[in-house]
Amino acid sequence: MNEGIMINKNKIDLSLPKTRKKRLLPSVLLFFLAPVFGEYLLGNLTLSQIILVPFIAPLYGGGALLIREITRRSGLGPATMLILGVAYGLIEEGLIDQMLFNRSYFTGQEQISGTYMPALGMDAWLTIIVLAMHAIWSTCIPIILVEALFPEFENKPWLNRKGLFFTAFIFIIGSVYLCYSSYLEKKFFASAPELIGTVVVVIVLITAAFTLCNRTRVLKTGFTPNPWIAGFISLAASSLFMLTDMLYGWITVIVCLLLAFVFFTLIYFWSYRIGWGTMHRLAITGGGILTYSWLGVFMEPETGSKMMIDYIGSAIFVLITITLLVVAIWKVYKYEMKSDM
Repeated sequence: MNEGIMINKNKIDLSLPKTRKKRLLPSVLLFFLAPVFGEYLLGNLTLSQIILVPFIAPLYGGGALLIREITRRSGLGPATMLILGVAYGLIEEGLIDQMLFNRSYFTGQEQISGTYMPALGMDAWLTIIVLAMHAIWSTCIPIILVEALFPEFENKPWLNRKGLFFTAFIFIIGSVYLCYSSYLEKKFFASAPELIGTVVVVIVLITAAFTLCNRTRVLKTGFTPNPWIAGFISLAASSLFMLTDMLYGWITVIVCLLLAFVFFTLIYFWSYRIGWGTMHRLAITGGGILTYSWLGVFMEPETGSKMMIDYIGSAIFVLITITLLVVAIWKVYKYEMKSDM
């Protein structure tokens, strides 16, 4: 007989951290860390362009913070955040800068578009890669990392209602600004069917995020990997996922989907095992951070070929994120030890 432990999350703890400092510190950190992960650790933007953070943080940080707060207020977890992260990716790349529909968005884009779908006006492989980068690295990874840095508030909201509405306002204003700026720079605007189709898919994803993910979980006995093993699998899977650009044609799409299916299937089953916890989620996050760390070193920025100062900048961003990861591991370890006493 398969015995398990049922965890019911229908009773949601909406109590906020007691002091304003404890409420604002994780929120502000996530707000500015999301764009650092999304653009700078990746190497798409360089250290000399750090001045752009205030302009892109409303989109990246505001989006990540909204996803985190709405998910926690609903009593849901990483699966909901991941689906909302995909929706966020479509909003950014389909509605705001519209890169998914612009075949000349960056230099050499047409040369790597071996899976272009004329009926949809987008490239299949590029769409999968971009949405994964936003769903995982721009949203989920910074969220999980910051939550681990403040483990006592991991499952609680950080913002009150005013803070939540203010974040939504900042996100909307930032999105409109970047959409207009992108249009002025690229002189491109997607067609009405492309934009409407994107909006429909975003609505479907948001609906699925709150209907398919159950608050009641039954934890079962069985094999649960050591966090180090989970982290290594995350590093290997995410690295291979990013290396699919070395392939060509529809084989890239097949390999991407296969890697994602195997990885998330493993995580799904392991997360329902007794013994799976915050340290495992943090280990998986660490694997993703290491992937972006090595990728950012080789990634060419939007400004062109890298200079020595750009490599130094990449090293600085890697050092910052690795330091935050180590601190998060230590804080989770201390918190769990204290909770077991």
